Order: sequence, then structure tokens, then C-alpha cells
Amino acid sequence: MRALVSEAWLLASAVLAGLGFTSGSAPLVILGAMIFCTGGAARLWSRMALLQVVYRRTLSEHRVFVGESVVVTLILENRKTLPVPWMEVRETLPRGMPALRVRTTPGSVPGAHFLERATALGRQDHLEWPITLHAVHRGYFRIGPTRLKSGDVFGFFERVEETGRPVDGIVVYPLTYPLPDLGLDSARPFGERRGGNRIYEDPSRTIGVRDYQPGDPMKRIDWYATARIGRLQSRLYEPSREQSVVVALNIPTFEFAWQGSDPVLLERGVAVAASIARWAADEGDALGLVANGSFADADRTIRIGAGRGPDRLSRVLEALAMITSFTTSNMAHDLEDPSYPLPAGATIVVVAAVMPEDLAATLMRLRDRGHFIAVVKTSHAIWDRSLDPIPVVSVAAAMQVLEEMPDRAPVRAATEAIGATGASA
Repeated sequence: MRALVSEAWLLASAVLAGLGFTSGSAPLVILGAMIFCTGGAARLWSRMALLQVVYRRTLSEHRVFVGESVVVTLILENRKTLPVPWMEVRETLPRGMPALRVRTTPGSVPGAHFLERATALGRQDHLEWPITLHAVHRGYFRIGPTRLKSGDVFGFFERVEETGRPVDGIVVYPLTYPLPDLGLDSARPFGERRGGNRIYEDPSRTIGVRDYQPGDPMKRIDWYATARIGRLQSRLYEPSREQSVVVALNIPTFEFAWQGSDPVLLERGVAVAASIARWAADEGDALGLVANGSFADADRTIRIGAGRGPDRLSRVLEALAMITSFTTSNMAHDLEDPSYPLPAGATIVVVAAVMPEDLAATLMRLRDRGHFIAVVKTSHAIWDRSLDPIPVVSVAAAMQVLEEMPDRAPVRAATEAIGATGASA
């Protein structure tokens, strides 16, 4: 309908001018010319409405914890001398981070809400709208894209534009708890660990080669060096006393994929893994992470090599924040992937709600290779297979108490809502 109205000015001006010339009526000719000029000016104005109009947004923080807030400032500038008589801004906000004291409408994209604002811009005008988003659930949340709509002063013609502004992301870190709150001893939560005092050869760090010696395993032979020198050569590995802790989060909450996912157990596993990672970082251990999920906008397994550094814990927490119920691989394979060898003598802490047979077999083999293995069980389910002598610690009861605390009510509500839709913004 609007399209018909927007083109009617051409027909109306032509008809009036034609009638005026035919009947010799000057007023009709003048009226037709006025309609033509007015319509042409309105169309030209609408085409120029969004020229040199700049839209951008700034975020007070890009990484926050549950319970904190982010101030998003929407900035609109008209950098030309022609005023913009009206403009509608539609910004896409994440449903998982509710906007405080503003009204939003459900978006056409799952996990998104629309914030709509109408305004006018004078010459060289500048407007700012601050919006507060509250973090009630861990995750990776996107802001954008944005749609701008404007037109001429009469409202005959419209111009709609999707801004080229990139989508901004906000990472909400998962909740973490002190290990005693989980029923674990903060001094020795997983018993006596190997490594630290003993010297291990780290197979991920090759420092040279030497002549083959009887007893060297075949996987140690460097075939390229052997072909170059003409006799068998074995790799030399860098010795290491570094204590490494690799947190391995097994995402599935049921034994079979067709059974779906339990959102409570999923959040519990993420929180427990984050708490263990924080403890390891506080202990000064080299920290790593393996999770059979994927990073945002990627299909590769979440894997962060063990290491130290001021940003190591934040990287691990950021990866855990992005975890959804979708799995990309099998944890048993991930832990034995030859492309990503585990640090020599590392402590592997597996956080799991279920224990598949292949994962149990993998953990036994890793233990035989010199790794210390500990399993943290997050569910009340009875596992059919024994892992003895690998220690298994259950935190299901302690976590259930923490989840039912009154101050967790908003987080619980958001977890159930997002789990019901299967979307995390």
C-alpha cells in the first residue's frame, strides 16, 4: 500500500498537468507542477536521510560475572547539515541479559529481543541512549545487528538500512565456588597428586635427537632424522617439574544423545569445572581445559593447553561460559588425541554426569601412562561401571544445596528458561 502511495505522486502530477494543458487551466498545471516538485523533493530527501548518519554502540564491559551489569550506550550522530525529520532505531539485544527499565519486544531470531526507539535529528546533532543489561546467566551474548529507518518529512518515502556495525559480544563468566562449599578439601581435594617433585619428559616439547638405544619405544623414533643421518635416532624431550592440571568437562548429561540434555546438570558441570579451574590457578599450577563442546561460531572442540599466565584463568572461564548442550566430539577421543598430547605427569580432573564405557577405559589407560586421574561426579545417578582405583568424588548433594539457596533464584529462573528453549542468545 505504501509503495502505491509513494508512486501516486507521479501519476497525480501527470494527470493534473495533462488536464490543465488540455483545458487551458493554469491552476491545474501549477497544481500538477507543485505535486511533482514536492514529491521529487520528498524522494530526494528520503534518499539522503541516512547519508552521513553514524550509528555506533559502546560497552562498559565485555566480560562480567553473573549478577553484574553492562551499560550499553547507543550513539546516533547526524554529520550533515540536512536535518533528519524522523528516525526509527531497532537494536537487537540478547534475551539472556534482560534490559533494565526499558521495554523490549520478542525478536524473530531465537534468543533475541528488539529495542525500538524513535527520534529526530537536527543538523550536526548527537544523541546517546544508555541501556543497562543485567547478567543473570553465564553465556556468550550478542548485541546487534541494528536496523535504521528514516525518510522524508511527509512520511511518503522510507529508507531502511542495516548498519555495518559489527555485532558486539558479551561473555558472562560461570559461577565459581570455593572447593569446601562443594564438599572438597581445599588443601588436597583430589588426594596426593603426581608430578611437581618428580622429573618427567614432556613429549610435547622436543629439544633434539640422539642415537637409538635398546628399549626406546617406537613412537620416540624420529624417522626424518633417521633418514637424514642414516641410523636410528630417538627424540629428546625437555624435562619438566611443572605441575599441570587439565580440567576435562564431559558435557553430555544422559548416556544417549537422543535423550536430550538436563539444563540443571549442564550448569552444574560448568560451575564445578570453573571452580576447579579457579582453585588450580590459585595454587599456581599450569592450567588447561578440554571440553567436548565448541567455541561460539566455531565447530572445533574446546581445548586450551596447560600453561600459566595472567590471562589463563580468564581464557578458561570464557571458554566454559560458551558451552551449550551441543557436543562436537567424544571425550574419550579428545583425551587421547595424538595431535594434542597431555602434559607429562599432569593431573586430569574429569567433571562428568555420566561415565560412558569408552571414557572409563581411556581414563584407565591414562592412569597407566603416569597421569593422576580424578573424577568429579555431578549427578545422583548410579554408574554401572567401577573406576577403581581412580578416585571418584560426588558433588551432587553439595551443589544441589547451593542451587537451592535464595540468592540463586534469579539465576535458576534464567537457567530453566534458556534450557527450555535450547538457546543461549
